[in-house]
Amino acid sequence: MFGLGILAPLFAVAGIVGASIPLILHLLNRERARRLVFGTIRFIQMSHQTNVRRHKLKRLLLLLMRILMLALLGFAFARPFFSEGPVIAQKTGGKRNAIVILDTSYSMQYEEVFENAKKEGFEILDGLDATDAVGLILSSDKARVVAPLGSELSHMRSALNDAEATYKPTDYLDALQTADEILASIPIGEKQIYVIADMQKRGWENFIETDKLNPDVQIQFIDVHPEQPYNVAITGLNVPPVILKEQQASYLVARVRNFSDEAVENLPVRLFVDGNMIHTVHLDIEPDDLADAAFRVDFQQEATHTGWVELPEDALEVDNKRYFTLQSLRSIQIHAVRDEPRMQNSSQNVYGQTIETFFMKMALTAGRDAVPIDFTESSSVPHTAILNRTDVLVLANVAQLSSEEAGRVATYVASGGGLIVTVGSNIDPDVYEQRLGGEMGLMPCNFVRPVGDAFDRQQFRVLATVRYEHPIFAPFKEPNHGDFGKARFYRIFQAVPTAHATVIAAYDDGSPALFEKPYGTLGRVLCFTSTIDREWNDLPIRAVYLPFLHEAIKYLALKDTETLPDYRVGDYVELKVADTEDEVVTENREVAIFNPNNVETRLGQNKDIAPAAENTLQGSVLYTDTAIPGIYSIHRSGAEAPDYFVINVDTTESDLAARDVEELASMLKGAADELIKDKPTAELVAQYNEDVERNQNVWIYLMFAVFALAITEMFLANRF
Repeated sequence: MFGLGILAPLFAVAGIVGASIPLILHLLNRERARRLVFGTIRFIQMSHQTNVRRHKLKRLLLLLMRILMLALLGFAFARPFFSEGPVIAQKTGGKRNAIVILDTSYSMQYEEVFENAKKEGFEILDGLDATDAVGLILSSDKARVVAPLGSELSHMRSALNDAEATYKPTDYLDALQTADEILASIPIGEKQIYVIADMQKRGWENFIETDKLNPDVQIQFIDVHPEQPYNVAITGLNVPPVILKEQQASYLVARVRNFSDEAVENLPVRLFVDGNMIHTVHLDIEPDDLADAAFRVDFQQEATHTGWVELPEDALEVDNKRYFTLQSLRSIQIHAVRDEPRMQNSSQNVYGQTIETFFMKMALTAGRDAVPIDFTESSSVPHTAILNRTDVLVLANVAQLSSEEAGRVATYVASGGGLIVTVGSNIDPDVYEQRLGGEMGLMPCNFVRPVGDAFDRQQFRVLATVRYEHPIFAPFKEPNHGDFGKARFYRIFQAVPTAHATVIAAYDDGSPALFEKPYGTLGRVLCFTSTIDREWNDLPIRAVYLPFLHEAIKYLALKDTETLPDYRVGDYVELKVADTEDEVVTENREVAIFNPNNVETRLGQNKDIAPAAENTLQGSVLYTDTAIPGIYSIHRSGAEAPDYFVINVDTTESDLAARDVEELASMLKGAADELIKDKPTAELVAQYNEDVERNQNVWIYLMFAVFALAITEMFLANRF
């Protein structure tokens, strides 16, 4: 229903009044007939009557043209326009403001779903007028406005044609909120959102009851989801990041889920390591059920391995592979630094000449069947070449450390090494604070003073507080798995934690027993405030001593077991560039990252730097280009071999079940009474009318008509 509107009605009135002027003048100046008597002039009279009628007709035509010119002139100045519907409903009528939301999540890669979605988008554009305002939003886990509202249709077609499906999951909330906010800035006119998607249930999980569109916004769903989709995906992978050669057999377990309504029989699941197919396991999976494929893995050499688990091709291939990295080691390398052997009072110690690391060495080498450990020791901090082959370094009651030795220790830990510091009668608190504390920031605590009497066995402390959620103590959480409370501590070193350090065990008087502190990107330091032998406690003769040492060593040496990141598509990856403060300052090292398509990205310390976690000694870079799943290799300047990390898809997207469109429309649509209450104000209506008139420009055509009538009237008047 169309209506006629004018912006300046007074000009229309003036035009009507002006149009009456020629008529009034015509009536006032009309010639009156006079009777004259002639002779017989029958033929002359007939000719005169004909001319009079013709002259009257011409004068009447000129009169009408003059009336029409003045009327059109006034009407043109009144600025008329044509609009749809009554003025009071203009907020939802007239010019259309349309936003197209195209789902680009990886579920849209199923068969030809995405191509069909783009065709639907082109059909929407074909139905729009050139005066309509249109925009395009690509939606996956986040909304991306690729064509703002008001873009030309040609630009919209180009943006829609260039759109590609991503490897990211679905979240419609961000896209709908973005579109709603854009349309909210439009004061008046029809507002429409078109959602072209497979309506996957997973994409609507974040919606709550209040997430409704504005009441003046209309939404239309174009559902392109496949009928009865079939999809089998690898939804999980349990990989031991470190495999020890002499350890019992390790297994890699892949979880496979059948998202279809049909049972899957004899499904081959294949394991690839370093590009070679190793094993195949066949699974039978019921509809909407899952099964595990277990692969035994064993390596003879120390190396970093990459691989994936793979399913046969189906209509949605992106979730048929899941990637991993793991490290194979022959054994854990431990090096202990202790002072020279000392003589003990035979009445106090039956061993005579003792070595600080005696009990530790016995415990670690005795458990080689469970955890293969190579143990070495010296009376000084070894050189860098040895430290580079060491997984865990132990400073057992070491009295003196030179500045050079302290620097080697800090560099070793900052590069990812593990350090254990134990105390005893040789400890000088000032040496440790000066060499490893202070600006170095390596020590997790500052020593205060020793308390207790090592020779008075009647007075002792016990471990009363243990953080069983910590990986070191987690195996002892269950009953009968070890009791730390039975160990007696006759003498301890009181200490206070430093920045970023935590206390993971404490004595019954509240004094800390075991500190932990991260250092660098992967380095960790443990400090035990009593001796590692029997000089100050009887822990070495307790049953928990051996498993406690093993868990501490594994925690430091196999740190990736607990911290191996599970990167998803779109995550940021922090990569280490430099190992020490000197390196950050003096060298401009770079890293080159190759993505699964072998595209190289170079990052250096002089750009894209992000501080290392909780430590400023180490430079790092932030890698953000993780748009595709697969294996990424990291090449550092000066490094002999590359490192790796893997990016996998979020398999919650693999469930292709869809929501009902009518249910979604009801969920998002604003209440009708809100629309009635939200009627446009007079200012909005006036602004809308002005916008519509500006687009139509009817007054220009009226002025052309006035000009044409004036020329015609002038020509005819001169002829008459």
